[in-house]
Amino acid sequence: MCFPRKPSLGRYSGTRAEWHCAYRAARVAAGQGLPPNPAYSGIQWKAQLIVAYERPLLDPLACSVLGRLAAYRIIEEIVSDERKAVDTSESYLSGWEV
Repeated sequence: MCFPRKPSLGRYSGTRAEWHCAYRAARVAAGQGLPPNPAYSGIQWKAQLIVAYERPLLDPLACSVLGRLAAYRIIEEIVSDERKAVDTSESYLSGWEV
């Protein structure tokens, strides 16, 4: 992009608290399966568009803490097994080195 975006320009200027509130409302609406509402304007509309189209599909607020903790534990178990097996042929990634 030739010109970097400046977050304080135009009708999208707002405080950090306003953006957090708008993002939270947008994530709740997206979690309920609602599309962005064009009746909103300014920060609320921009936040809904960003959440709906520019964010990854897996929103941390959409997953429960217990689900994220379970996923973290599984990943840690796999990574620790991999670290132990790095010097052996048991490595999951053996043969994939470039």
